[in-house]
Amino acid sequence: MPIKQDEVLLAGTRDALKRTEIFAGLPPSVLDRLADAARLHSAQHGDLLFRQGEEAHTFYVLVSGRLRLVQHTADGKDVTMANFVPGDLIGLVVALNHEPYPGSAEVLEDAEVLALPGDLMWQLMNENAQLSVRVLRMVAARLYEAHNRIRELSAERVQQRIARSLLRLAAKVGVKGEGDTIRLDLRLSRQDLAQLNGTTLETVSRTLTAWEREGIIEAGREHIVILRPHQLVVIAEDLPH
Repeated sequence: MPIKQDEVLLAGTRDALKRTEIFAGLPPSVLDRLADAARLHSAQHGDLLFRQGEEAHTFYVLVSGRLRLVQHTADGKDVTMANFVPGDLIGLVVALNHEPYPGSAEVLEDAEVLALPGDLMWQLMNENAQLSVRVLRMVAARLYEAHNRIRELSAERVQQRIARSLLRLAAKVGVKGEGDTIRLDLRLSRQDLAQLNGTTLETVSRTLTAWEREGIIEAGREHIVILRPHQLVVIAEDLPH
């Protein structure tokens, strides 16, 4: 008997969920319920998955591509709150409580996402302690990261903040090259980096140019290669040179 197309899609969805850390190793019955409810969407560079302020009923699993969460401030500025890579969950916490999305999810590279209902996730968490613990750990990790970013923005020099953000991106999307070099596998403009660190485009450009002269990085129009990661650590931690 030939395999039906919807069965192929369901199997592909289930496989995508298994590759997501928070769902890996869960009982097949849980994965099946998630896969049945999931809807696969394709999005192109520049698309918005959701907009800031919209009431959240849906969360997303990023299957491929890159996204960022950008918050629009009252004075008309955009602040990048987070970057997402395949396997990340987007908008889960607000979808559980139907709260407004805190920012807009902008597609940086053509992407595929699985859209899932927050109500189902809440139900599954109540039924499965393992899933609940994983969600709590994810929330705790993101809260810890948010507290660190607040501390950085309030207490650290801008060069430290830029160095830290590059190191965080290297840990998340870095690709090892020759020697100690690390290429950030992400389209990253200087404006993106400015928004990510709460500073100006001019300051980022001046900092990156200085680091290029010192041989610490190689910065193109939308790409960065870290040539001397240890030196970035020295700057980020404000260690003696």
